[in-house]
Amino acid sequence: MTQEPFLREGLKVEEARKEILKEIKNVLDNFTIPFVSIPLEDSLEKISSTDIFVKQNIPGFRASIMDGYAVSHSAKPQKGQYWKVVGDSSAGKPYTKNLSEGEAIAISTGSLVPDECSWVIPLEQIKTEMIKDSSFEKIHLIDDLTNSTWIRPVNDQLSEGDIVLAKGQKITPSIIGLLASCGMSYISVFKSFKIGLLISGDELIKPGIDKTTGLIWESNSFLIKSIIKNLGYDINELSIQADDKFKLKNSLIEFAKNNQIVISIGGISVGKKDYIKNIINEIGEIKFWKLFLKPGRPFAFGFIGQDIPFFGLPGNPVSAVVICLQILWPVFQVFSGVKNIETPLRFKIRINSDLKRRKGRPELIRSKLKVDQQGELYADIPPAQSSSQISSLIDSDLLIEIPPEQDLLKKGTYLWAQLFRKTIL
Repeated sequence: MTQEPFLREGLKVEEARKEILKEIKNVLDNFTIPFVSIPLEDSLEKISSTDIFVKQNIPGFRASIMDGYAVSHSAKPQKGQYWKVVGDSSAGKPYTKNLSEGEAIAISTGSLVPDECSWVIPLEQIKTEMIKDSSFEKIHLIDDLTNSTWIRPVNDQLSEGDIVLAKGQKITPSIIGLLASCGMSYISVFKSFKIGLLISGDELIKPGIDKTTGLIWESNSFLIKSIIKNLGYDINELSIQADDKFKLKNSLIEFAKNNQIVISIGGISVGKKDYIKNIINEIGEIKFWKLFLKPGRPFAFGFIGQDIPFFGLPGNPVSAVVICLQILWPVFQVFSGVKNIETPLRFKIRINSDLKRRKGRPELIRSKLKVDQQGELYADIPPAQSSSQISSLIDSDLLIEIPPEQDLLKKGTYLWAQLFRKTIL
């Protein structure tokens, strides 16, 4: 995959992602991802390290779907029939005696249905009255029943032996709830890998320090660290360095000792002080450089030493975010043990305004997902699309894919879009 000189236009992002994942998987073939048992409540966004099977039927008993009466009656009850009420079954307090034909119990939703009862009759279809000279109630069926028995089976949710969570599956809030409903309090997950993040630039100063002309407050570490956190991962080590080749080289060497992945932001282009690419070739190898993409063209992938993946991201914040979503997210998932790699949902959507651009490279344009008065979705594209403008990310839901040959797109044109807002469950 090494190319020298590198492709003038760079690799298409799909080709780059495919080649990078191939290289990463080759590294992982000689590496066993460690795992650990953790409390269920701490497992959100972790990856299951093993298949987990259900040890018993869930919920494990026949349960009523409705508030009403469970009746001991073998055939389908008919309008006008009646039963003697001999007890009740409520949540956590089941009726445990045997019922004879013609007897019934009051029952609440979710409560155990005795084996003798084949039907639960909803309250609204029942009329009750007291049996003369008795403390017992009598119920009458006042409507014809549907064919529904209103009884959940013992394995309504899961059957004994079912896989409730597969190896390599990400743990979401709904999965945590399901595992808890199966009585599980601990779960085996793959241990998190360590990421080193290096930010470079002579112009960078920390937020909170008075700024003079020509300097900027460093924001990429905050932005990218937060995005990586939102994806379910953590930065283990962070360093912000000036454009000093000696210090940058030492930082990258140290990062490679303490982390499984090393990322740099800035210093990856062709400027006088863009040292990163040459440094990596001194302590490892750059596999390829540049993407056929806007924003995000100045990007490098390679290795420090033989087996520490290195990713060099451009210094413009939007470009760095795009690379993070298009390249780093799939890589992180492979390193986490994820079996089925998640990527942004793609779909076609119409744009709500004319779009003029210079053709030549495919482009990912930020936009807002909106709904018109007819209930149809459309993409609202803001005019600010510079890769240096973090503000263009704030209200964005989509990355609109613009083909390289297109320079003028009319309002109403349908284009492919990537949805990158995270879901709740």
